[in-house]
Amino acid sequence: MNKIISEFYKRPLVRDTIKTTIWSTVGKAAGFLIPFFIAAWFGVSSETDAFFFAYGLILFLSGIFAPVVESVIVPYIAEARTNNEDVGKFVGNILGVSGAGLLALAIFFILVIKPVLSVITRFDGQTLELVYRLLIETAPLIIFLTWTSVLAGTLNTYKKFAFPAVSPAFRAAVNLTIIFALKDAYGVHSIALGYVVGELARLLILFIIIKKLKLFKLCLSFRVGAKLGGFFKTASYQIMGVAAVGLNPIVDKTMASWLGTGSVSVLHYADRLYMIPLTFLVSGLMVVLLSHWSQRYYQSGEQRLKQDVYKAIKVVGLITLPITMLLIIFHQPIVKLAFGRDQFDLTRLSEVGWVWVCYLLGFTLYIVGQVFVRAHLTLKNTTALMQCAFFLVLLNILLNYILMKLFNVAGIALATSISRVFPIVYLGILFSKKIRKDS
Repeated sequence: MNKIISEFYKRPLVRDTIKTTIWSTVGKAAGFLIPFFIAAWFGVSSETDAFFFAYGLILFLSGIFAPVVESVIVPYIAEARTNNEDVGKFVGNILGVSGAGLLALAIFFILVIKPVLSVITRFDGQTLELVYRLLIETAPLIIFLTWTSVLAGTLNTYKKFAFPAVSPAFRAAVNLTIIFALKDAYGVHSIALGYVVGELARLLILFIIIKKLKLFKLCLSFRVGAKLGGFFKTASYQIMGVAAVGLNPIVDKTMASWLGTGSVSVLHYADRLYMIPLTFLVSGLMVVLLSHWSQRYYQSGEQRLKQDVYKAIKVVGLITLPITMLLIIFHQPIVKLAFGRDQFDLTRLSEVGWVWVCYLLGFTLYIVGQVFVRAHLTLKNTTALMQCAFFLVLLNILLNYILMKLFNVAGIALATSISRVFPIVYLGILFSKKIRKDS
């Protein structure tokens, strides 16, 4: 046993991946309970359709920036530390400039979105008005989610993986408490308030952690210098790519709204169930891979990165394929356990189950694609990620349109899974070409 433990600690990437995955599981487990509580407390209705659609739009906007800054910031902070630069000033500049820009974006979005929704969706007037009100209530998440990602990426660069990984647990605890306390008085509006206050609590916790660890002195500012300009230039390509990919859930929900009342909710519940195993496997692994690969790449060059990437793909396949098969085989009892209670319409359980199965068919494909994404981020080749994303959203729309006619809501999930093949092929080819070119 001592020998096994000794070998374990000799492999920093494996050690950090396992530890981060465990902390991430603890942190996000509570968060994954939220949709199940919402399903039990609110069921499937036009009101839940309105919330999930509004929340999806907000996640789309915040998702354009939050995951990008969390990943792109890693090599920049690593470089700043190597050159003994002021990390706190750099991070403070990102917070200040991004906060001002996102505030302007949120205001503009709220002003223009209402007439657009009346054209692209088929919600009735009352549901559409509820969607708009919920968008206003959840808009602060755009700033809060991005700021927590900046701090999380910073801590990951310092290899303090545990703190960002476990912080979602605090957010979920606040979220569920508010929803439970206010659900009878404010209905679905309590869900919006819970998400906003929960993310604010997480943000404050990360600020406190950075201060307690004394990693650097954080100074909020709004100056755009050469280094910050370079960061935003590199990030901009990835932002455009993430924006395109982020359109897919919006497109899916929009097209699901064409299929009748409850379709958006069914799609959302199945997606949340799908995200549980996906997040547990991805959240720890991808964070650690980017951090370690960046360090190894600048020390050992392209060939070491190539070996790391293809080794990771083999490991991912060996781990995820058996998990996928087990989840598909036992999908019915799992769905019943997750949603079969209280206000949830039991006639919808089978539909949620089949939608989930269709999502699971792309489980391994998605994770392999994310390995290639981290490889290109290590190379700072965000242009390739942007190009891939643009093609992917067009492919998803085309497949949605074809398959939803054949399989209803399940067709939308199936289209998502089939489209997972494209990033593997496209990014894999470009990665091989770039490695050969740089060599």
